[in-house]
Amino acid sequence: MRARAGDVDQRASGWVIGGARILAGLLWLANLHWKVPPAFGEDSGGGLFKYSESVTRNSPLAPFTWVTEELILPNFRFFGWVTLVVELLLAMLLLVGYRTRVVALVGAAWSVPILLSVIYYDRADEWSWSYLMMIGLHLVLFATAAGRHLGLDGVLERGNDAARRALSIVGAVAVAVGGLGLYVARSVAFAGAEAALLGSDAGFESDGGITRRWELKFLFFNPLWALLTIVFGAALVIGARNARVAWLALAGGVGFVMIAVVVFIMSTFDYLRDDGQVQVVSTASNVAVWGAFALAGVVLARRSSAAGTDDLDQ
Repeated sequence: MRARAGDVDQRASGWVIGGARILAGLLWLANLHWKVPPAFGEDSGGGLFKYSESVTRNSPLAPFTWVTEELILPNFRFFGWVTLVVELLLAMLLLVGYRTRVVALVGAAWSVPILLSVIYYDRADEWSWSYLMMIGLHLVLFATAAGRHLGLDGVLERGNDAARRALSIVGAVAVAVGGLGLYVARSVAFAGAEAALLGSDAGFESDGGITRRWELKFLFFNPLWALLTIVFGAALVIGARNARVAWLALAGGVGFVMIAVVVFIMSTFDYLRDDGQVQVVSTASNVAVWGAFALAGVVLARRSSAAGTDDLDQ
């Protein structure tokens, strides 16, 4: 009984640690869509630029003010691209749990300038403790080697058979995401007015007032992207479960690579809001998710192919 209880406790701890890592990845993912290239708000005074520019008026640290005024703002578009790519990679790698200890340290370090940029933002509506907890979360992920739980780091340590099982799970998740995306793409009112999962408004008007809505804003879909996600995800599942067509898994991973690259090159797309207005958003959140499927698909397909070869030999 003690041994069984210990096993249950160990598994539960692993789920909590892995879940916290995925949550951190979603945190970065949910904040990619409003970092819109190539200007990143410099032309309109909004977006990423407004937070960086506010450092010149409300900075808690003189050296950081100097860096902002002398290096970041004069080269802001380059800085914007660096920010977008770093946060895209943080989201992608944390979601799949690959090289997690290094990624967690980068996430903790990257959170520091964010804290310094917004802690005294003009509107004073930023809660500084959220950024301190964000730093702490990434340090916990580093200390617990969180990629060993529900992540690629742990799967790759366990060998080929584990890789094949994980590949099937990744494919199933991709099919589910694509299916949900297809439904959302065909149904604007999917979540209702008060909880628009893909909405972009700060709130909705009710009885002359504004009610805040809780928005996740992870992914934006059209039917074609959703169908491709389903097809490539199905290829991962079929290739993982049938050694004779194991090449399908690698093909599915390469398919996700291609769609991620194409959409990254697009950089932006138009999003139709609930009020009928068109808003330009970044494609980076989609790139991060498809990049995660691509990374997991290719790495696991190559690892599981050895197990598939052994099965055929037997």
